[in-house]
Amino acid sequence: MPPYKLKLSTINCQACEIFHKVRKNVQMLNIDFEQEDWMLEGGCVYSDTELFFPVGSSMKAMKQANEAKAICMECPVITECLEYAIRTNQDSGIWGGTTEDERKSIRRQYRKTGLVING
Repeated sequence: MPPYKLKLSTINCQACEIFHKVRKNVQMLNIDFEQEDWMLEGGCVYSDTELFFPVGSSMKAMKQANEAKAICMECPVITECLEYAIRTNQDSGIWGGTTEDERKSIRRQYRKTGLVING
């Protein structure tokens, strides 16, 4: 079977969700995605993708976000993930232990001061 490569040069939220959802099938088909090296080391690699993309602001969604953030807090690549999310303007989901609103706040702080403050 020849190797197949799919390059995701411009990654948007939908592409990330699709990537996570088809990851297991892709591995079975031996299709090779070009991705950031750190992605395979993430604490979320074998977690349910939907956990990291809560919908709405209900108690269920907040609980889901907190569960995802708990995984992130134990992750060895949390910084790389957050930097990636900010660099690629991920506007949904939990990335690097942050929600959409938290990343917006980080971006605003950066625009004001030139410093990234996480926490």
